Amino acid sequence: MSNQIRVGLIGASWFADLWFLPVLSKHPGVTVAAICSRNGTNASRMAEKYGIPAIYTSAVDMMDAEQLDGVCIITPNDTHFPLSMEAIGRGIHVLCEKPLALDGSQSQIMRMEAERKGIVHAVNFSVREHPGVQYLRDAVKEGRLGSLLEGRFEYTGDYALSGSPGWRGSVREGGTGGVLQDLGSHIIDLAQYITGDPVAAVQSSVRCLEEGRLVDFADRTNPDQAADTIMFQADFNSGWHGVFHTSWIRPQGNGGQTITLELFGTGGGLKLSIEGYGYKLLSADAGGTWEFISLPALYDWDLASDPGEDRFRPYRNTEKNEAWKWANAVLAAKFGGDDPLPELPDFKDADRVQHVIDAVMQSAQNKRKVEVQEVLVR
Repeated sequence: MSNQIRVGLIGASWFADLWFLPVLSKHPGVTVAAICSRNGTNASRMAEKYGIPAIYTSAVDMMDAEQLDGVCIITPNDTHFPLSMEAIGRGIHVLCEKPLALDGSQSQIMRMEAERKGIVHAVNFSVREHPGVQYLRDAVKEGRLGSLLEGRFEYTGDYALSGSPGWRGSVREGGTGGVLQDLGSHIIDLAQYITGDPVAAVQSSVRCLEEGRLVDFADRTNPDQAADTIMFQADFNSGWHGVFHTSWIRPQGNGGQTITLELFGTGGGLKLSIEGYGYKLLSADAGGTWEFISLPALYDWDLASDPGEDRFRPYRNTEKNEAWKWANAVLAAKFGGDDPLPELPDFKDADRVQHVIDAVMQSAQNKRKVEVQEVLVR
């Protein structure tokens, strides 16, 4: 029998069923030993579907009873910190949903403790492995764009047009950033991951939707309402700048969600669009004409198709899934091995993203540009 690790899932939502359980249940080195949900109902449903032997309503009880090597935390944002700290304290490896925490004070503690205890720590930034993202990253690494000048980074959806998106729209459970924690954390990570250049300063505009109109975040009537739409300008360490926009109140034309990543430099530009209808990637040299770039294993953008996750992130049930890669890292930590491990987005990456989020929200509050260094916890 091959080397095995025992993994427990904390959270049994639709996303656990979409992203985590399909790949973990077929990983040859993983035994999904237990699953936990607040009332046990969702956990029972997932356990029956995937043949998971143990069901819990308490994550702590599960961690104490099951001799787990690792846990996947797929729960509301306000639980990420306490649950991760419980696992780290027991020497259990952690894959946590994004955002890592509610604020930078929490994320820094999580990062420091995971590093101190030698925990394999990862965050589910699930768009990094999109082939279009990898194409942009390679282009920057190889200098095909020359010196970077400008960028545009967007991640939008429409699922809050009809009302608050559940706990994600609550300051208490989701964090003040709201959509910035939910969708915006991805594009902050992607901008820094693709370019290898951290965000240095931001200046933001933060709004909430009330009765069909936008109001400034500071003027919202419900103090527990998190942000619905955010735009901010960012300065990067090496001197170029970019514009970010994230919203869950932008109509999507039945496409679900849309990610737009654009980079422009002295040598040319790249434009990537990812949505439920597929992808579009364009490239142009400086002074040249835009040309479509075709990538293997992707669905071309097609309005006649049925939009969905398989066209948006077609690699989700493959070895490129972050849960599969994390499991490989946990196996290597437990049993050793000489095979090179794929790059994982970890707590350090997510901590950096959280501090950018904090700076964006502080900028909106203070009506000025904020250096990310200002919000770093000392």
